Amino acid sequence: MGNKNLTRRHFFRSLAAPADTGTQDDPLFEKYSRKKLTTRHYSTDEVQLKVGTEEDTSVAQRTGNPVTSGLNAYAGTWTEWEVLHLLRRTNFGWKKAWVDALLPLTPSAAVDAVLNINNTPPSPPVNWYQNIANNADENNLPYGADWTNDFFPTNSVGQTTNSNRNSGMRRWLFGLILNGDATIREKMVWFWYHFIPIDFDTIYQSSNAYINTNSARFFYRYFKLFRDNALGNFKTLIRAVAVEPGMMYYLNNQQNSATAPDENFARELMELFTLGKDDPNNTYAQSDVVAAAQVLTGWRVQSINTANPATNFVSGSHKQGNKTFSSFFNNTVITGQTGAAGANELDALINMIFSKQVEVSKYICRRLYRYFVYYDIDANIEANVIAPLAQTFVANNWNIQPVLNQLFKSEHFFDMANRGCYIKSPFDLVGGAINMLALNTTDANIEYQYRIWSKYNDGYCLSMEQQMGTIPNVSGWNAYYQTPAYHEYWINSNSVQKRFTFIQDMFNGHTVGSVYSGGTTLRSFKVDPVAFALSFGNAIARDPNALTAICIKYLLPIDLSQGQKDQLKGSTLLSGQSTDSYWTTAWDTWYNNQTSANRSVIEPRLKNLLSGICQLAEYQLM
Repeated sequence: MGNKNLTRRHFFRSLAAPADTGTQDDPLFEKYSRKKLTTRHYSTDEVQLKVGTEEDTSVAQRTGNPVTSGLNAYAGTWTEWEVLHLLRRTNFGWKKAWVDALLPLTPSAAVDAVLNINNTPPSPPVNWYQNIANNADENNLPYGADWTNDFFPTNSVGQTTNSNRNSGMRRWLFGLILNGDATIREKMVWFWYHFIPIDFDTIYQSSNAYINTNSARFFYRYFKLFRDNALGNFKTLIRAVAVEPGMMYYLNNQQNSATAPDENFARELMELFTLGKDDPNNTYAQSDVVAAAQVLTGWRVQSINTANPATNFVSGSHKQGNKTFSSFFNNTVITGQTGAAGANELDALINMIFSKQVEVSKYICRRLYRYFVYYDIDANIEANVIAPLAQTFVANNWNIQPVLNQLFKSEHFFDMANRGCYIKSPFDLVGGAINMLALNTTDANIEYQYRIWSKYNDGYCLSMEQQMGTIPNVSGWNAYYQTPAYHEYWINSNSVQKRFTFIQDMFNGHTVGSVYSGGTTLRSFKVDPVAFALSFGNAIARDPNALTAICIKYLLPIDLSQGQKDQLKGSTLLSGQSTDSYWTTAWDTWYNNQTSANRSVIEPRLKNLLSGICQLAEYQLM
């Protein structure tokens, strides 16, 4: 597959193709069968595949029973399969220590642990870019120092430094998903960012005289807002976003005034951030956008070139008078206020929008569902999952954590139909592989550490059409909202090649180049397959059947047939031989005498096993 140019159509046709190794032995298939098939291999007598001809339509529909599971507490088995499913969906892959910590718990306690966010702030981004003679940047900030509160008072100097800080911010963000814990925090940060995004480059190019020397601090503030409120109150978050400097510039509310109204933020506040635009019950009108834009006039980001930039209300730029809304909002009139009291109109607008409890709650719950579970929301899921989640959302005064607590503890979340049906984003693929395969990407040299993170974010992920800090448009990445394909947008003839190249590079090795001075000048990174196998213990590692099975379990979201397992084992660990002792003897020889010569016998076989699993189409799913 890695050597062919594939459209999404052909990639998914390969996923949907019947297996060559016999009938799928999953007795729960009929119970859990899903209308959309982008996951497992089923024999033709179990499922009828209907593959269309248009690339951007549903690519592999299957007949069968709809998913009817709901939000009753999950009471099924609790094995590595369930723990790994939970971690894949709530984090960027897994680490063996996380699995070992969650496995002894009950499902409910494991979810509690995942949602128990540590609110200690991570170490901030630093001056990574001045590892040269004088060790200070244009503002005399030393190499290695925190720049998040360091400002440039003019625009005559600092553009180079600000550009370096912007790129460092992207890299630092990627580092956080590699150095996080088992909680959902970083995954939630990226939920909020794709849902309520700003684009680094767009803001950097804004018209303010000081923005091109100070924009990096805005980006840090914006992500800090999401990190601090990862599982917090949604209404409070929306109010904060409305006046956050990054959003003020991104959607032009900085220019919104009584004499020159700008509807951009007002429109997206309703269409994208709270109410949505696809629900036929959402009949708010253009006149509502106009009135909301008038409410939002007068807010201004001030003191950009100081230590404490802030968004303040400037009454002279505010549209005076009452603002009248449509029947959708019960003909609400937000009474115009004069002077500093005009700032209160923003809170009145937020309260009015959130008075549409059913519409707001269902829209947000659908967005959460599509991010954490699956994109297809049919009538059963709407009734059994979305509606009760929305009720929980409202009953808990717009707090996110109770909603996710209910979802992740449900039988629906662990339903077999919801496993291995979701294409990994580039962040999930790249960050997940590094975490799962225990690739050591740390370095004591600060500049080199940032260059390592850049290799993955600005290199691999960007080539697959996702990059931290860069967003296609205000709607976010297509995979999370664009019908009908949703997550299929991650796969095209360009990106699929890059995905398989990345996997090959993980096992064959890839390098990060030199730094300005000191530290490592060239370093190679590749998976240690021997260490990976040994992490499961010697008893499993020496047994080719157990080792093959556990590698499949930990690396794929769904199991393979016994025939596929035997084929993988035979072609890799046994090197085409027929007896299991061919592997066991080689492993025992190395284990008892760990010389490089003995290692050279087992390492290529382990590499072939792991890379073979990771190059299966199923590895692209979670």
